[in-house]
Parts: sequence; structure tokens; C-alpha cells
Amino acid sequence: MAEEVETTKINLFLAPNESQFDRLETWSILVGNQRYDLQYPDLTKEEVKATIEALEDHQQIFLSQLSVEQIVTIISAAAEKWTNPEYKERQLALKLLPVITGYSEETINLEIRRYTRLFRTKELRRFLNTELANPAILDAFQPQASGSLTKAYGPKTSFHVFSGNIPGLQVWSLVMTLLVKSASFGKTSFAEPLFPVLFGQSLLEVEPRLAGCLAIFPWKGGSKPAVEEAAAANTDATIAYGSDQSVKKVQALVPDGHLFLHYGYKISFALVGQESLATDRYQDTVNRAGADIAIYDQQSCLSPQCIFVERGGALLPKDFASALAADLASKQQRWPRASLDDQQATAINRLRAQFQLEAIDDDSLTVFSSPKKTDWTVVYHDQPTFTSSPLNRFVHVVAVDDLLTVPNYLKPYRQYLQTAGVAVAPKRLLSITNVLGQAGLCRITALGEMTRARPGWHHDGHFNLLDLLRFTDIESSAESLAEHLDLDVEW
Repeated sequence: MAEEVETTKINLFLAPNESQFDRLETWSILVGNQRYDLQYPDLTKEEVKATIEALEDHQQIFLSQLSVEQIVTIISAAAEKWTNPEYKERQLALKLLPVITGYSEETINLEIRRYTRLFRTKELRRFLNTELANPAILDAFQPQASGSLTKAYGPKTSFHVFSGNIPGLQVWSLVMTLLVKSASFGKTSFAEPLFPVLFGQSLLEVEPRLAGCLAIFPWKGGSKPAVEEAAAANTDATIAYGSDQSVKKVQALVPDGHLFLHYGYKISFALVGQESLATDRYQDTVNRAGADIAIYDQQSCLSPQCIFVERGGALLPKDFASALAADLASKQQRWPRASLDDQQATAINRLRAQFQLEAIDDDSLTVFSSPKKTDWTVVYHDQPTFTSSPLNRFVHVVAVDDLLTVPNYLKPYRQYLQTAGVAVAPKRLLSITNVLGQAGLCRITALGEMTRARPGWHHDGHFNLLDLLRFTDIESSAESLAEHLDLDVEW
């Protein structure tokens, strides 16, 4: 007798008034003997306009009246819920995200625990103070050294076009706009539509009145041009994530005079100094590099596609590549790579075959690859070069005589450079990172920490909150005249 399947209905969307949507689509996911029916509306442009109007009203009535410290407290309380292993939303994420994304439950469990801790009070205050000397400028006019009074205003409503490559990444964009008192209309990808809704539910548990300030819906990018145009036209700011091609399509929908921020395709890499390859240190260095590659299978723009390894250490660069291959094989056992579609697997197999063929007549090339399927690939280059990766645990290891020469190989990619993970001694850190900054890098971190950017980092080399804000100044002359017109003051 077949085991009975239980069905649970879950809304894959948030809206100020969820009951207004009477045409719900269903995406069913089976986990063991439990079926989850994920429901979402088939949006129309009229519903988009009505939703954004509701967001504007609630932003004016509620969100704009909160102090930034009150908003920080709400976000932090929501994040704290995710530190409880028994929290229902966290348990639901661990059940469904592995099925939706293909990432292992172990990876998602570890990274969600780390990620949600970034939204606690101390981290959010650090973020605010990084860009705003006095965050109270978001609440009221504050005195400035110039003699003026200044207040900062965020957009009343923001349209977020989220990418779906990394679970939870969308939450940062939502938090960023909440901090500047902007209501959010978000479009999620079916590659990962769940976590922002679950975190949104956590926010509403802490402060139910935020329900009127958050709207999140999934749809396939480009499938609803009228809906996307309505969302971009009726909000004050649009924030787009994804490939350069998808970002340009969104930008074309944004009316002149509306704020547009975008985060497109980027390349990151690592630098391994000879001092980190000493006999008693190289294994830790290898493990750190392997972690940066394995976490979410290089789908993050922060993940290394290439690792430059300096000659002169106890471990030769080629031996580093071999050790890294062994480490990736070990991590495959603990954190299996997500399954690939045919196009992704074909890209890896084609590139593998290309380098294997070249290696027959070129002693400077060596290919280390998983014996089965395309689980991991390490291509060793004995001659300096820079080559991008098809991702999914495919990495290049390049030998160099001196890490200071690495920028020479990055020039054609300058506009795409983002993060460098480094493992060097203190006396060389600033000299090496300075040349990386000149080469176009906007973030330099420790090897092993590449995928874990901290709040306050300058995403793509720019501000986060400041780029969303406009400022109003009250000049000292206006204040002086107001004092003069005070009938209770004797002159």
C-alpha cells in the first residue's frame, strides 16, 4: 500500500493584501511523503500598480515614521529567530531550498546560519556608521559643520530585481532599503524564490505593520514585460541584480529621472603567497581555497575563478593544484556539488577536453579532474595568464614568480574585477593590496572568507545606502531669519 502523501500550502509571495489575488499558480515540491504546494499569483500590471500604491500609503503612514534605530531593532529581532534550530521558517528553508536550488542541505544550513547573523543589531549599526557619520540624519534634520541642517531621504518605494544564484542574497537588498525607510516591491527568480519570503515573514512576526511595506512575487524574467515596466515606472528606485544582459533589459524599463542601481557580472580571484605554503601552513591554505570554491559552487561573484600561486614556498604551485584537487574531492563527499543542467555540464566537459588536448603537447598545462562526472576540475598553468571559469567548482591555478605582477594579467578584465582573497604575510599585505586596488579591485579579504562579505563593504566599489539617498539642506540664513521672526525674541 502506497504511503499517503500530506500536502502543505505555502505562499511564495508577500503583499500588503494577499487576499486580492484570486488567480494563484501552484508549484508542487515533494520531500519524502510531504508535498508542498507553493502558491503565487499570475500578476497583471493593474495588480502591480495597486500593490505599489498600497506600499506608498503604508510607507507614508508607518515606515517613514519609524526611527532608523527602531528599524534596526526589528530587523535584528527577525534575524535572531533564524539562530534557533527549531524555528519553523528555518526548518522549512532546510527542507525546500536543497530541492529548489540543488545545493546540499549541509551547505545551506551552514551558510544560512552564518548569513542571517549579519543582520543583528551590532552589524547593522556598523553598516550604518560606515556610510553615515550620524544615522539620525535619516530621522530628522541634523546640524552640520557647514552651519546648515541636513536630512536624508530614501526612495518611498523600491523595485528589486533579484538574482537566484545564491540562497538568501536577496535579503540584503531588502534590508538596505528598509534602513532608508523605503517600501519594497521585489521580483524573485524561480531559481530561488523562497528565502526572501521566509525572511519577510520573520519581519512581519516581529512587526505586523510592516506587512504593508513589503511585496515579493516570483516570475520568470522577461516573461511579463508589462508587469516589469509597471513596477519600474511606478516605483522611485530600481535595484537590479544578475547578468549584464539581464541588467540592461531592466535598465531600459526605468524612466528618466528615476534612480537605477545595478549589480552585474563580476570576476574574483585569489592570491597565495609563498609564506602561506610553508610546511606547517600549506594544508590550511589549501583548505581555505577549497572552501571559497565549494561554497555555492562559485555561483557568487565573490568566488574565485582563478588562484595565483607564488613560487618559492615549500609547496610548489603544481603541487598546490594537486592538493587543491584532493581537497575538492574531499569536500564533494561532505558538501556535494549541485546537479547541473545539460548546458552547464557540456560547458565544463568542452573546456576540460580543450585543456586536456592542449596538455598533450604543452608541459606547462596539467588538468586534475574528478573521475566521475564533472564534480570538480583544477587546471594548472605553469605560465602566467588569467582565464575565467565556467564555475561549478572549475578553477584555474596559475604559477607566478611574484604576486606584485598579477595585475599585469588582469587588464583586459578591469571592468569586471571585484574580490581578491589573499594569503600573504603582514609586511607584504599593503603593497600587494595597493596594486590590486589600482587594478580595479573593490574588495580584498582573507583566503577562505571570499564568499562572506561583511555589511558596509563597498559593493562594486560604490556606496550602498548613500547611493539610495537624497539630501535636503536648510542653510543657516533660513534658520537665522526664522529666529528673527520669532515674536518671543527681543532684538
